[in-house]
Amino acid sequence: MFVSKLYTDNWTGNRNEENFIENPNWQQIKTAICDLYSNTKTLVSLEVDDESYMMIGGGNAGKYIVTATLDNEVFYYLLYPVDYEIAKSDVDAKNNNLSIFYQSLINANNNNVNSPNEQKLIVGGQAGNYSDKICVNLPQCLIAAITFAESGELEPLFSWEEDESLVTA
Repeated sequence: MFVSKLYTDNWTGNRNEENFIENPNWQQIKTAICDLYSNTKTLVSLEVDDESYMMIGGGNAGKYIVTATLDNEVFYYLLYPVDYEIAKSDVDAKNNNLSIFYQSLINANNNNVNSPNEQKLIVGGQAGNYSDKICVNLPQCLIAAITFAESGELEPLFSWEEDESLVTA
């Protein structure tokens, strides 16, 4: 695993008891993400170092926010719906099974897209309204997380948008 630290929150009222796992395996990461729900568990952080990390929040109503930075200066949001194409020329024998896995996970939840323009999610213990374009489903969230955990990179099959609100002039 490329990721060296896994942090999760655990809220009781207004108090957070953060949990930490050093050198997590994929099962620990997946469990932490799948445990995101309601008011108690609202944020997972996958860290490579102080400069490179991914944060996954939400979980209520099956929607998640995924943000990442590779240099602690430029931050990206994972976008939904998935905008990807896997061309036959891009899929070699080594990646064929992984690509099929990606496609089946994405297709599993892509039919449930009826929602208003914003989702109310709890991230980092705080309720907020998030644009539908950055509220992803669990399969997309897990694919982004495993790619980051294994390589420290953003999943290239997905669309990512730079967070302009964090850009300073």
